[in-house]
Amino acid sequence: MSLENEERIKCPNCSSEQIQVGKKGFDTTKGICGFALCGPLGFLFGQQNANQLERTCIKCGHKW
Repeated sequence: MSLENEERIKCPNCSSEQIQVGKKGFDTTKGICGFALCGPLGFLFGQQNANQLERTCIKCGHKW
């Protein structure tokens, strides 16, 4: 299999191939908003989608 035929991940913003992949983690903004709406259990809203993968372009900083 040739590298020329292989699909590479590119940044949708700048078309760079310098991509870093990692997990999203806890979202503080969602946690604070959840706390304001639902009290102490609202912090669990910050954990929503925490295990999804997030791609970050090293060149321009775009996240998707």
